[in-house]
Amino acid sequence: MLSTTFTAILPSFFIILIGYTVGKIFSREAMGLASKIAIWVMVPTVTFTFVNEFTPSVSNLKDFGIGMVILSLFFYLYSRFFREKKDLVFVTSVASNAGYLGYPILLSLWGEEALALGVVYAFLIVLMYTILPAFLGKKLEFKNLLRLPYIYVLPIAFLTGKLGWHYKDLPPYILSTVQMIKGSAIPYLLLYVGLSVSKVKVGKHLLKIGATIIFNKLVFAPLIALGFVVIYKLNGLAGKVFVLETAMPVAVNSVVLLAALNGDDETAGFGVTVTTFFAVFTLPIWAIILESIFI
Repeated sequence: MLSTTFTAILPSFFIILIGYTVGKIFSREAMGLASKIAIWVMVPTVTFTFVNEFTPSVSNLKDFGIGMVILSLFFYLYSRFFREKKDLVFVTSVASNAGYLGYPILLSLWGEEALALGVVYAFLIVLMYTILPAFLGKKLEFKNLLRLPYIYVLPIAFLTGKLGWHYKDLPPYILSTVQMIKGSAIPYLLLYVGLSVSKVKVGKHLLKIGATIIFNKLVFAPLIALGFVVIYKLNGLAGKVFVLETAMPVAVNSVVLLAALNGDDETAGFGVTVTTFFAVFTLPIWAIILESIFI
């Protein structure tokens, strides 16, 4: 399990490191355009193709959705204790890298059935990104939902997927364009995270909030998820997948989300990096725990 986790996580961490290095070398270059490309091109493309191709069932959505709502409500209330850092703590606690890192790990550990359940979890993460903006800031602002492209892309992708209208049936010249963007989106977003982190000045305050993010995302959140699956009796493979996906490091999209809403995206990028690094050690532990509980 340890070697599987290393194989899945280290390449992503190295891409973040490359982005960080580029950001340090070209420190005077503006990041505004890079952010806009991530928000309006890369993330919507990945969202649409993913949801359209792997449209989840209603039953799995219900079980995982209840768990996601409980996790989100818990950490929304919990984040209120952090005052000016509440948005950062909330987003980095609930936004899991369920797709980019979750898929290869689930496939290696428990096979294609686990991967299919991972797709459901990742779908809910994408759905959550359409709702989270309303809960960020000093008060509930539902108009924030209209500031991001997810709210427009997600229902179209879900509806076309259910109707059997798949993006892979597009004319070859359009399909090739979409697939090229899709293939470059994940490494681009990881590079963007590295660029964002390169602008962070590491100090005692950052180390403190970084430690909080690591604990919340890699220990506290999966512990809450484990409590849910035991009480809800989400046994077997579904229970293992739900907890392990929750134990994944902070999602790359959390940086994009906070950047779009003028939040603390630099610290979020730092959180993505450090949780990705420490997840190399925590994920095998969670996998072993789950194997012992859900036989």
